[in-house]
Amino acid sequence: MGTNAARVPATGRATPLFVAISLTAACIGGCSRPESEVEIDAPVAATRPVYDTTLPRPVAPRDRLEREAMNREGGLQLVDKIMNDRTQPPPFDRKALPPYPADSQISEKVPLPDDTNPFPDRLPLPEKEVTIDVGIGRSTFRTREREEVLSVVQPFIDLTQLEVNIRGNAHLHETAEEIFYALLDGKEQLQVAHVFDYLRVRDWLAGEEKNGGVLLATALPAHPRSIDLDHGLPGTPGTCIELVVAADSKYATLADLKNARLALAANYVYGPGTFLTRLLADAGHPAELPYFSKVTLRRYSKDAVIDLLKGRADVACVDQSTMGTLARFYGIGRRLRTIAISPRYNMDVLFTSQNNVETHQTEIELTQRQLTTLPKDPEGQEVLFFFDTATWRNYADDDIAVPRANYEDYLKFRNQTPVDLKPLLDPAASVDRQTYDRFGDD
Repeated sequence: MGTNAARVPATGRATPLFVAISLTAACIGGCSRPESEVEIDAPVAATRPVYDTTLPRPVAPRDRLEREAMNREGGLQLVDKIMNDRTQPPPFDRKALPPYPADSQISEKVPLPDDTNPFPDRLPLPEKEVTIDVGIGRSTFRTREREEVLSVVQPFIDLTQLEVNIRGNAHLHETAEEIFYALLDGKEQLQVAHVFDYLRVRDWLAGEEKNGGVLLATALPAHPRSIDLDHGLPGTPGTCIELVVAADSKYATLADLKNARLALAANYVYGPGTFLTRLLADAGHPAELPYFSKVTLRRYSKDAVIDLLKGRADVACVDQSTMGTLARFYGIGRRLRTIAISPRYNMDVLFTSQNNVETHQTEIELTQRQLTTLPKDPEGQEVLFFFDTATWRNYADDDIAVPRANYEDYLKFRNQTPVDLKPLLDPAASVDRQTYDRFGDD
């Protein structure tokens, strides 16, 4: 290696050409040596130098001017002697800034937060008697557990008391009959349920003297999805039911699904049940004969869809909001294909009855206002997220025109249930509760 060392000219500077020739000669000389003579680097020391990250990193000068400035050449030392004393910075006084006045505000009605505790715990609400009772139907909380629902609505109850001084109480119902009697007896003043539950209860209340149903608000889905099949359909976007298969499957129409394996979400009953009943009736298939070779009830709608990609099912019938969520979070929209879609009737509503309006009109109106303004509050957003809802809006004409037009299909599903769909209405039906925590789960 010593014979290949390059000698630097006496000027102290090496020209680029000279350096390039020297490096090339050194490389050729080193590469030509036998493998047995190649020197092996010494082992790296076990300890590495420790760098103080608080110190400024050294910066090498890039040209002659920067080098002279760094080494204080060219008369700069004289300038330093003359100017240093005159430009000496004053000593830094490390005293805390004075506190703001006690009445300081960020803006009107917004005081400054406490520096020592900017996020204090909310003061407990005072004890207050229940002034309004609200029912929540299984048709709206669907695949959620009852304990989950009661827990998640508590912030809404507290928020309502804090803002409008009304204390609510939540009740859960499994059937439309329970909702009807709770309203009729005046034990509950408001109900949140699927629109088909409302239409049934409205018909029953119409048979009572001086009574009837009063629709107050409708829910908008959290992840509305629109595809070519539902383009231009009337109604609220994102409220369809989709019949979905894997994109690479051989199925193209309902006729191809004869003896296929169907996956459904347990407790997500009204939309899928109504849609499949309509499809089987249009195909001329007798309700008492099975159409699918196997029907599996899954814990959540997403599990039914992912089963398609895992090869555990051939077709799934799920709501459009679930499809939109899976496309956004899992990015699997291109691996799925929709072969049929329902009208836009899968929606939740807030309603009451005339007898309750006469006795609790103020409480009903204030609670309705709190529900339709939930997105303004973080705790309200958590409630909406739990129910897969973007927001609630006050009822306007024709908001439920599509569900009303397809109400007969729902009644046919209830009264002439196809044999394949009877597990949906059976509380004791077997449910596969194995769920996917993420798409890659096996």
